[in-house]
Amino acid sequence: MTNQRLNKQKLSNTTSTLLYIRRTTLLCIGKIAFIFCMLCLCLSLQAKNIITGTVIDETANPIIGATVKLTSGTGLKLQTATDQDGKFLLTIEEDTTTSYLSISCLGYNDYQIHLEGIQKGTDLGKIQLTPSTKEMKEVEVIGKREIDKIDRKIILPSKLQLKASTNALALLQNMQLTGIRINTINNTVTTLSGKAVQLRINGVECKIDEVKAIRPQDIIKVEYHDMPGSRYADAPAVIDFIVQYKNDGGNLSGDFINSITISGFGNYQLSANYHKGKSELKANGYWTRRDLTWTRENYEEYHYPTGTIKNKEIGEPTKVRFDNIKVSLWYNYTSKKSSFSAIFRDSYDHSPNSGSDRISTLYRNTDIYHITDQTHNNVNSPSLDLYFQSDLGHNQHLYLDVIGTYIGSKSNRNYTLTAIGQPDQTIISLTEGNKYSLIGEGIYEKTFSKSALTFGLKHTQSYTRNIYDGNIGSTVKMNTAQTYAYSEWSSKLGKLSYTLGIGAMRIFNQQGDNHLSKLILRPKIALAYQPTNNITIKYQGYVSGYAPSLSEISDVMQDIDTYQIRKGNPDLKAVTFVSNNLMINWGTRWFDVSWNGTYSCDYHPMMEETSWNGSKFVRTTANQKRFHRFNTQLGLRLHPFGEWFSLQITPFFNRYISNGNTYTHTHSNWGVTGDVIAMYKSWIFSAEMNTSYHYLWGETLERGESSHAITIGYKRDRWALLLTMMLPFTKQYESCDENFSHLAPYQANAYSKDFRRVLALKFSFNLDYGKQKSSATKRITNSDKESGVMHGR
Repeated sequence: MTNQRLNKQKLSNTTSTLLYIRRTTLLCIGKIAFIFCMLCLCLSLQAKNIITGTVIDETANPIIGATVKLTSGTGLKLQTATDQDGKFLLTIEEDTTTSYLSISCLGYNDYQIHLEGIQKGTDLGKIQLTPSTKEMKEVEVIGKREIDKIDRKIILPSKLQLKASTNALALLQNMQLTGIRINTINNTVTTLSGKAVQLRINGVECKIDEVKAIRPQDIIKVEYHDMPGSRYADAPAVIDFIVQYKNDGGNLSGDFINSITISGFGNYQLSANYHKGKSELKANGYWTRRDLTWTRENYEEYHYPTGTIKNKEIGEPTKVRFDNIKVSLWYNYTSKKSSFSAIFRDSYDHSPNSGSDRISTLYRNTDIYHITDQTHNNVNSPSLDLYFQSDLGHNQHLYLDVIGTYIGSKSNRNYTLTAIGQPDQTIISLTEGNKYSLIGEGIYEKTFSKSALTFGLKHTQSYTRNIYDGNIGSTVKMNTAQTYAYSEWSSKLGKLSYTLGIGAMRIFNQQGDNHLSKLILRPKIALAYQPTNNITIKYQGYVSGYAPSLSEISDVMQDIDTYQIRKGNPDLKAVTFVSNNLMINWGTRWFDVSWNGTYSCDYHPMMEETSWNGSKFVRTTANQKRFHRFNTQLGLRLHPFGEWFSLQITPFFNRYISNGNTYTHTHSNWGVTGDVIAMYKSWIFSAEMNTSYHYLWGETLERGESSHAITIGYKRDRWALLLTMMLPFTKQYESCDENFSHLAPYQANAYSKDFRRVLALKFSFNLDYGKQKSSATKRITNSDKESGVMHGR
């Protein structure tokens, strides 16, 4: 027993020794492995080289989406693209004796550097690309095409989108921007809420015809300002086409649309430009014509103190005809650090048959009346725009713009109500308006590595003299002035970008002995947070205001018909409103989703008011209590086959609450917009659909028209031919307005059977010639569009 016990003890000691040796051996092996891994890591780190840099343009602005490639004798090694700040990062091997770094971007000369002798962790600093002096080739931009910034999206159009577009407006439609509605029938660009989108070219505010004159191959990128900054005033959205003109001395282009099925529809445009040394000349002409028939139906009630009258008005097809001609002449001079532009514009509208004209039969109980209501309008508006911009050095820029405008208008209206055995009741209104205005604006910008500071000052001065004649005669003289000063600071804190702004606006109007003066503070905050590369959250809140229009504050009365008169209100006060907007965007390779919600409130808004003066109902405008609006939309864009096919669907919801001094009206509106685009080689197919968008203001609800269209076409480099069918699946083109006044409510319907199943042919061309020159960019411009004339119709 004793020996057995000794043997077990020896075995136990041996086992313990073996375990100790094993643990020691494993620990040594682990230490050796750790040291070996650290040595390998150190060697690996020593064998790597981090190269960074920032790519900028000739104005020191970052170039987004530039392609950065690392190449060697064996071919491509690495490739990336610059981010929203123009920065890039590459990790390369230590052996760079045969490596080259090249940077390329559409519209710029390529940049190349030999990496031999580059130190580890080298920052190449700012690399400036110069505008290309060669004819633009087909360059495919590689990298993220949509880049979210705090106040805008930067969108790089693809080669296929550029190739499939005949002009910049067609490119905009092919890009399918969320929240933007392009009406191919009315040739307009609006938000889903129906507000006009501000269009710009290289920062210059422009007209739709000037956008249509841009060749797609000249567009470098599109900046979509979904949360516009203070310098854009209260624009709901801004679309800025960044253009680098690349012409062989000059270019001639045309875009012609004409209906095949009806004779009264056409849009025609002709544009040309030419370069000589540091100078550039551009000319553009645009003609829109319509010659159609509309039918109107009106249902009215007039609640007199002694009883109620109900009218039913059944219209006959009535001619609507107008010609709109716009011309612009540009001269640009560009030096190394500054540029000067002089632009002459003229717009002439001739409307011998107004859209409000009607021929109808009125039924009032057993009485029958015949109505003719015809208006002839002419408006001519020439303007001269002088612009200067300069690079002050040290990332500082100065922009100055001065524009003078004259608006001359004439309007003749003849309203006649006839009945058998009764004398005719006739209303004649003759109006002549003359308005002179001067707008001046200056902007100073200073950019830092991750921040920017902006100061701006804008002043508008105008003088108006309107002569009203006919049944009522009056002469109105008005002086108006508006001054707006602001400052903005934009910066970044990690993944959070922010903009803080403060501004002040002074409004002044004078008409005879009546004066209106108000100072409105305009603070603003904008935030953008990007938790991942595919998700962006934005918020914007601001306070702003607006003044009454010249026609609203004029002390004039005009007869509308035998029951109503329209009256101006010199006692109107300026309005302050608050707006809040929240956006969420999520994008993947196959689809994009965005949600947008906006709430705003107008305090003491200028809205309509109806009263009884003892003989007629008076339609006027007065400061009411509140107006609330809530708009929301969900954008879904699917592109499962890349750029060859894209489907976008955007359902929306609107809610309005109109609180007047004597009324409260609410309205909700559900709807959807959608479009599909398919492109294959030189063939293009697109289809669009928009349901009716409703808008309540005061006591009037406007139900906009529904629309849809189908387009198929064939495009080559220098010409394109497209066929469009507008409203192919509808019986008639119609719109409706409804008024909820407790004294004089009405419903007005207008429809046209001419403007349905319209087949239109579009032909476009562009021809280049001569010696190449790059045009300058212009950042700001202004315009005056309001004639200040009040109409009784």
